[in-house]
Amino acid sequence: MTNSFVPPRRRWFLAIVLSIAGVASALVGSAGTVQAAPRRAQPCGPVMFVVPGYQDGGAQKLLDPALAPEGANPVRIPYPNSATDINLYTDVDAGVANLRTALYNLYVTYGCDLNTKVYIVGFSLGALVAGTVLETEPPGRNIQGILFADGRRQPGESNWPGDPGGLIGHLPVPGPGGAGFRPLDGFKYPTLSLCNGPNSAGGSDLICFGGANLDSYFTSHPYYSFDVATELRIHGEGPYPHNLRNRVIP
Repeated sequence: MTNSFVPPRRRWFLAIVLSIAGVASALVGSAGTVQAAPRRAQPCGPVMFVVPGYQDGGAQKLLDPALAPEGANPVRIPYPNSATDINLYTDVDAGVANLRTALYNLYVTYGCDLNTKVYIVGFSLGALVAGTVLETEPPGRNIQGILFADGRRQPGESNWPGDPGGLIGHLPVPGPGGAGFRPLDGFKYPTLSLCNGPNSAGGSDLICFGGANLDSYFTSHPYYSFDVATELRIHGEGPYPHNLRNRVIP
């Protein structure tokens, strides 16, 4: 996949290489060659790291530059998420490692300064990946998180009275991505967490609005807008109280 960023003042090209498990994702120049890493930190244009869901759920729209905020170029974070990848625990761990590598390469290998605008977006299984990194990435960077259907979504601080929170939060044992609900002040960076609620067309999404309606995995869970730019315009970017904006939609 070939992408390029266009910052406000000058065109630049950024190569991001993920060597873990032999999987690579690169941003290359128009001539198709990876650019050499700069020696010093430089201002870079916005980038959006995208972690799709199981079997690439949401990928088509999440990787569409027309739906990305501020002209950010979507960059896919690869991890095991096919139908044959059935160990969701190790799949999430692999995704976390790859996303951390992408961030390391952005700031260290390719010298983008810490004020570079970074969006970290995840859906479903990918939200468990993205959410873990948003909880653990060192502070002091210009990062905005967007989670669609996070299975560890907090029950509190949303716009829905009696919100039960995500399915994994109700499990008696740790699920993929960790144990229980995410702590209220757990995110290191502003994070918009979105979940289809009881008034959505397909009913409440079992994954992020825990319940017993198993059919909602098919009627509600796949049906998000995945339009990151519009969702951020509607719900706002951070900072948020507790670094969290927890929205049930509609």
